[in-house]
Amino acid sequence: MNVKQFAFTLDLEPDYAGVVNQYEIFKDLEKVEEFLSVISALNVKITVFTLGEIFDYFPAVIRLFEKYCCEFEVHSYSHNFQHPDSEAEIMQSKEAYYKYFKRNPCGYRAPRGMISHTGIKTLEAHGFLYDSSIFPSYFPNPFKYLLCNKQIHRYSNSSIIEIPFTVVTPFRITLSVSYIKLLGLNLFKKVFLPDTVCFGSHLHDFIINEYSFNKLPFYQKTLYGRNKHKGIQYCIEFLEHVKHKGYQFCYISDLYNMHKNNMDVIY
Repeated sequence: MNVKQFAFTLDLEPDYAGVVNQYEIFKDLEKVEEFLSVISALNVKITVFTLGEIFDYFPAVIRLFEKYCCEFEVHSYSHNFQHPDSEAEIMQSKEAYYKYFKRNPCGYRAPRGMISHTGIKTLEAHGFLYDSSIFPSYFPNPFKYLLCNKQIHRYSNSSIIEIPFTVVTPFRITLSVSYIKLLGLNLFKKVFLPDTVCFGSHLHDFIINEYSFNKLPFYQKTLYGRNKHKGIQYCIEFLEHVKHKGYQFCYISDLYNMHKNNMDVIY
């Protein structure tokens, strides 16, 4: 019988993925801790893909996540959409991580999933073990990643393993809190899930800062406005659902260690 593994990931970045380019949510650490406490009560293991600049400028936020035994990897340095996997972004994020933890990161996640073959080569050259960037879905990069391998796989001619976001239904909907809020919890309780799940989230899924929300463009405000205040509620219900289905909560590093020596699929 296959072990069912569920990795909960959170991208720690500016509010609304940097669209409004501010960190208002970080000003309310009480709400951040409230969220972490609720999720941790379910024995969920959280892997936090963190911007390098957060290690430098918001160490109190990092310490709070450390308190709840989170695993940390890097998510570029500045969430720059023009240079998501440039050598500068990768190196700066690695240096900020090392400065804080006195050890090197193992994993990388590019902003908006925009990892390139050049980026993969850069990660390998600088000692990274895996990437967890790709959305094999319509959004946000349909022409580049829609038909990508949905399974954990090793890149050809590389030691780097890709751990993509899990997508569900024939429409390849990304399994994340954002989509659960947008499309409704009932849909995601009914869909078939693979034995290995990489689940996505952001703080803005759970904590609403009205100042940041009101700065969003109209279209995004409409999307993020769906079930706006139900992020924690829906997330808890979904996590309880997968636990009932027999999934074990794990870190992304656990997925890497499980798959690193058993790569049947080459991309």
